[in-house]
Order: sequence, then structure tokens, then C-alpha cells
Amino acid sequence: MIPNFIAEAWSELAIGLVFIALRLYFRYTQAGWRGLRMDDYLMVFAGILYVFETLAAHMIVAQWLGGANNSFTPEKRASLKPSDQEWKFAVLGSKAHIFGWFMYTGIIWTLKSCWTIYYSRMTDGISTMDVRIKLAWVLNGTTYMAALCMILFNCWPLHRQWQIYPDPGGNCYPGASKLNVTFITVINIVTDLFLMAIPIPIIYHARLSLKRKISLFLLFSGGHVVIVFSLLRCVVLVTVSPTTSSKAGPWSVRESFVAVLISNLPMVFPLFKGYFSTASSMMSSRQLHNTSYPLAEIKQTHTAASSKTHSARTNKKTRIMLHPPDIPNGTAWGSDEAIICIERIGGWGGRDWAVEEGEEG
Repeated sequence: MIPNFIAEAWSELAIGLVFIALRLYFRYTQAGWRGLRMDDYLMVFAGILYVFETLAAHMIVAQWLGGANNSFTPEKRASLKPSDQEWKFAVLGSKAHIFGWFMYTGIIWTLKSCWTIYYSRMTDGISTMDVRIKLAWVLNGTTYMAALCMILFNCWPLHRQWQIYPDPGGNCYPGASKLNVTFITVINIVTDLFLMAIPIPIIYHARLSLKRKISLFLLFSGGHVVIVFSLLRCVVLVTVSPTTSSKAGPWSVRESFVAVLISNLPMVFPLFKGYFSTASSMMSSRQLHNTSYPLAEIKQTHTAASSKTHSARTNKKTRIMLHPPDIPNGTAWGSDEAIICIERIGGWGGRDWAVEEGEEG
């Protein structure tokens, strides 16, 4: 089991860091280094926390064999001495679990801040959304402080959280505290649900095709996947026997991995989509170029002319349908590319982005 988890944890970390790097690359190609925003820097910070969380989980599982102060029966606990290896592993493992809790909550709430900053830019100029953004900040701040207080003061004084004998009690098991796990899971899910609800009214009222609305709903509802992993983590940690090796480290790493991927998906998705479109266009051009029929040249010319005509019609239609009636012209809610890439029309390098409804066909 240990080799499997180590391979899993470091593989997930590598993939998560690649997603963060792709996000930064995409932002750089759109606006340069000076165009990076606060949520991009916070994402880098979340990546650093993710590295330390993975290191802590690795040490707990590989070096200290899953040891923590919850891993002993009363008889075993009474027979141990501070000089015993099991005692030392349990103390070190418990301290690493506390450290892991701080890294886990730091990652999750940093990602929530990234989402809040992103939504605040996208809803800038929409007065009805200002209250939601402010509430999101209040909710993020209060729940994060509540999580930190739970980690620190759930069992006080703090040294009891790595105490072996006498038994400090269930609330003092950092790797298996049911109160810790349940409380932090609940406030985590509540904030996720609130954040996912922010873009729903704008997408719903936008003058977009049903297909595009559904794609946007799916893109910005990825938090449901994180919620599922959070619930799985909670169920596993609450139902496991208190005397078995803690599963907190592995499940925290898994949830952090999913959260990092979901949080970067809106930035990475258009990058992949652009590569796919470019590759498809190149393949189509090669096939058309390699044909031996002269008619293909005529067809290509006709296709190009039709494309220009269609583009002109689309642009005309775009200018008419760029913004829903209840969304001011300062925002960029229009297409999946616009909602992901551009805060405001012409906001990055003077590039104009619009709703290309004609693509839906």
C-alpha cells in the first residue's frame, strides 16, 4: 500500500503543478507577465502549499508508517515508553498531521479566494452582484478562521495533540478527530456551494444558446466534484476505527489534487481547445492540399469566400447580441472563451471578444 500511495501522491502533485503552469502560460500569452492578476499569484501560493502537504503525507506514510497518537489500544499505550520507536513515530506523525491540516485548509481556502477574485472581475459593473461578492469574502474569511480555530483549540493545550499516555481523548487525535473532520467538511461545502451559485444568474440570463449555457454551467460547477471528494474523505475518516492508521493524509492530498485541477480548468480549457482547433485545421488543410483534383482548389476558394461572408454576418450579429439587457457593457460574459479569458471587452491588449453565436449552427 505504501508504494502505491507514494506513486499516487507524487503523480497527482506533478499533474496539479502542470495545470498551474499551463494556467500561467495561458495568462502570459494573453497579457504578458504584467497582466497576471492576484488570483494567479495566489494559485502559485496554493501550489507551494500543495507541495508541502504532499511532503507531509509522504513522511507520515513512508517514514512514520502511518503512526499517530490514535493508533494504540489502551494496553499498548500503557506499555510504551518515550524511547520506543513506536512512541517516536506516533509523536512525529501526530505533529505532521497538524501541519497537514494547516496545509490542507490553506490550499482549499486559497483556491476559494482565487474563485472569488475571478468572479469579482467578471461581475465588475453589475451592481446586483456586488453584494454576493462581498458576502463571499466575508464567508471565506470567517470560515477559514473558524477552521484554524478548530485545528488549534479543538484540543488545548496544543501538546496534547501528540500526547501518547495517558490517552488524550478522541478530540486530541489530529489524524482521526471526528469533530475536526466533520466541522471543516461542513464549512468547506457551504462555501463551495455559495461560490458556485455566483455565476448562475448571469449565465442563465445571457443571450446564449442552450448548448453554450449548459457548457458554461458544467465548466463552473466543477466544485461539485470537489464536494464529492470532501464527503468521501469525511466518511472514511469518521467511520475508520480510531486505533487503525489514519487515512487523513492520503485523502487530504486527493481532495487537494481535485480542487487544484478544477480551479485551473477555466484557464486551461481554452488552451487545450485552441490547440485542438489548430491541429484540426492543419490536418484539414493538409488533406485539402494533397488532393489531386483541380476541383478542390475551386472548392477551397469558394469555402474561403463563404467563410468571409459568414464571418461578416456573425460579427454583425455579435455586435447586436453581445450583452444581455441586464448586463452592462463593461463585462465580458458572452462565450466560453470570453468568460474565461477576458475580464472586460478590450481589456487585454485591446483585443475584442464577442459572443459568436453563429458558431453554434
